[in-house]
Amino acid sequence: MSSGNIKGLLVDNKIKKNTQLILMVLAFVVPVVAAKFLLSNDFKGNVKTHGGELLSLTTTYQQIVSSPSDDKLWKVMYLSNKSCQSQCKEQLYYVAQTYRALGRLQDRVTIGAMIPQLMTKVPDDIVHTNFKQHLLTKPLSELEDNVVIIDPMGNLVMRYQLVGDKQQRLKTSHDMLLDIKQLLKLSRIG
Repeated sequence: MSSGNIKGLLVDNKIKKNTQLILMVLAFVVPVVAAKFLLSNDFKGNVKTHGGELLSLTTTYQQIVSSPSDDKLWKVMYLSNKSCQSQCKEQLYYVAQTYRALGRLQDRVTIGAMIPQLMTKVPDDIVHTNFKQHLLTKPLSELEDNVVIIDPMGNLVMRYQLVGDKQQRLKTSHDMLLDIKQLLKLSRIG
């Protein structure tokens, strides 16, 4: 082999090594730079729910009820700043139906009401569910007459307004069921 061939092979080998090094560095740097760019421009993608409104409140379940349960279950609670009258009991019916539709997932969820005055008589269609009443100590006007999903850590995650005629409320409770199932599927706690 001539010295020219050896120099050519050494140059080719050096170029290959430099190219490989540059490609490895780019493989790690490009995703980090892209992520930083997307996050700094508030690009988070679309969050899809089946009808619930995601909440970004700093208030937690433990801060708004007098004696919060310490179970690490998901909670579906009807919240009202008034005592539980006919509208409240009607809303609780839809919450109980959603709970029943969970089937085998029921042991990961509890349902109930957060109201300023506890009910003396729980409606018959709710008695056989995992129903709990909680005394509301801090009224939340933005969540008045809403069904709220609470995660096992006590964060208020999502809300639903059961309004309209019977058909619309059934659709909303079905959407709530789909969202709860999705949350339970994605969650490793509760």
